Amino acid sequence: MAPAPLYAAVWLPRFHLQAAIRGLGLSLMAEVVVLDGSFATALEAERKGRVLQVSATAERLGISSGMTPSQAQARCPKLRLLHRLASEETQAQQDLLQAALQWTPDYESTAPGLCLLEFTRVRGLWRQREACGQQLYEWLARRDLEARIGFAANPDLAGLAAQVAQPVLIIGEEPGAEEQLLRDLPISALSPGAGLAELLRLWGVRTLGQFARLPRAEVARRLGSEGLLLRDIAAGGRDRLLRRVCPATDYREEMELEHPVESLDPLLFILRQMLESQCLRLAGDWLVASALALELRFQDQTCHQRTLRVAEPTRDAGLLLRLIHTHLESLTTAAPIIAVALELTPTRPAQQQTALFERSLRDPNRFAETLAQLEALVGQGHVGRARLLPSRRPNAFTLMNFLAPAAPEALPDEGQACGLPLRCFRPPRQVNVLLTHGQPSALQSSGQTLFITQARGPWLLSGDWWNPVPWQREIWEIAASDGVLYQLAKEGARWVLDGAFG
Repeated sequence: MAPAPLYAAVWLPRFHLQAAIRGLGLSLMAEVVVLDGSFATALEAERKGRVLQVSATAERLGISSGMTPSQAQARCPKLRLLHRLASEETQAQQDLLQAALQWTPDYESTAPGLCLLEFTRVRGLWRQREACGQQLYEWLARRDLEARIGFAANPDLAGLAAQVAQPVLIIGEEPGAEEQLLRDLPISALSPGAGLAELLRLWGVRTLGQFARLPRAEVARRLGSEGLLLRDIAAGGRDRLLRRVCPATDYREEMELEHPVESLDPLLFILRQMLESQCLRLAGDWLVASALALELRFQDQTCHQRTLRVAEPTRDAGLLLRLIHTHLESLTTAAPIIAVALELTPTRPAQQQTALFERSLRDPNRFAETLAQLEALVGQGHVGRARLLPSRRPNAFTLMNFLAPAAPEALPDEGQACGLPLRCFRPPRQVNVLLTHGQPSALQSSGQTLFITQARGPWLLSGDWWNPVPWQREIWEIAASDGVLYQLAKEGARWVLDGAFG
């Protein structure tokens, strides 16, 4: 048998005012109002400000929202004006959500000062609703927040119950309680838009009970979807899913060491413990790590930071520790380590099926370790795959990390002629060239003289005009007496053989 639905609403009345008076030693009964903005001077507040929310005492004195500060102070000379504080409102909302998280992970941040909770799957809470509401009220009271808590069978009805709770109200225990609640609540409890509120006022609709008695079809035809939604709430609410808040998870851990560490073994022991706890959190969230950031702080106030990519995302603490171990073996430090920080980058596990004859790396993480070892030998940034740069300059390429996703290569246009490939000489061979009528006729290299039987060119290339010394090249394609086709280039006063075709 499925459990009966149970929802709770935690409401902070006069939310903006409560956030503004926190820490000031004031209460909601004081003669105080909060304005709708922050202003640099009192004169600017007097000219542009409007009252946003008022205390109960100020409301009894005839002060209402929308008044200017001078109008409000004319009714109460002792009135204290406060400005909205975005930081305090954010903190108050976070405290509200933290109170909800202590009871259930299924909660919704519905509006500023309002949080809805679903208790349907919380065992044993049905009989403890009153105690739960009292604990929520007391927890928020210790943080200078006055709350109202309502329980009902759907979230909308719970939200309405919270507005008349003192401080806890449970709907559903006494027959007819819902009807009485809806009949007496003012229409402002639904928070209608300004236009809709004015229209309902002109119709003479003052309470939820009056609104609920209107024919549903006629409300939909005249007020549209917004009016129909509010009418359904006034008639007892609706069953809907909460927009569940998913707190951001931080997979970072820091540790200040009691004693400085000078050797690798104790450092690896600490890192293993940190990795195991972080990988357990990844497993609980069904995630894997695609990279890890390591930070070491030393006794001489220096810091070492490095981000290590994982070839195949994993949550295996042993594999991740091997990756860190390989990096630390090539690290030399001038001072002992006093603090360690480790952060994992989470991602979804890859779900893919390779083709029948497609082969992948047998052990991608072992491949990553091998790359790290090679980089430790030849230096950082000297291991990778070549990627051509958008330039005509020879050898215009950069090294990309093997583990980084490869950029798609541009395909040649249809109909584009493709000649013989050029096998480049590394490095280019320096030659002496004999010119006849401005064209190469012979070249000499390593004591050997070759006559040029045919020459095409020149093609003039240049670039980097924005640099003080831009590059310039004169390209020739030649057929030599040894039967080989070469690419000949002139750089300044120097001639070189770039390579041979074929």
